[in-house]
Amino acid sequence: RAAARLGRARECGVLVSLGGDIGFGGRAPAGGWTVRVQDAPGHPRDVPDGPSDTVTVTGGGLATSSTTARRWYRGGTMLHHLIDPLTSLPARSPWRTVTVHAGSCVDANTASTAALVRGADGAAWLAGRGLPARLVDTHGRVHTVGGWPAPPDRTGDGSADGRGPPGRSARAGRRS
Repeated sequence: RAAARLGRARECGVLVSLGGDIGFGGRAPAGGWTVRVQDAPGHPRDVPDGPSDTVTVTGGGLATSSTTARRWYRGGTMLHHLIDPLTSLPARSPWRTVTVHAGSCVDANTASTAALVRGADGAAWLAGRGLPARLVDTHGRVHTVGGWPAPPDRTGDGSADGRGPPGRSARAGRRS
């Protein structure tokens, strides 16, 4: 909402980033906003070395939910902040990171968290809603759905290593 309000007030393009969530407002720059999406296993202060993509977005919101940040150990067990409402425990998921592009930052955040909590069903759930998304599994493999641009080394089985050449850019699917 802040990005939309500032974009209208200043009659310009605005990008507001809060951690893994980005809202876009106003008129996008020529060619759109270029954003690097990266999976960084381990502590957020670690040097990112996970698979990355560069995408171009012209509006809406982009959000990432992850089990690799906001985590801790209790009794020798790794826990994280994304809670499964069925168990009241940290969600068990094949995904460590889910990034979604949607009509707003709130919608993207809701969808990325829901897909991660849904577990194995998360990718199909996003695809069924036509939401462009990038999911990184616990082994670091990248899976895309809903028109998210595929890395150039796409394998054809719904996964890729996500380490395409730097500066690769594509448009992230639907803009609703």
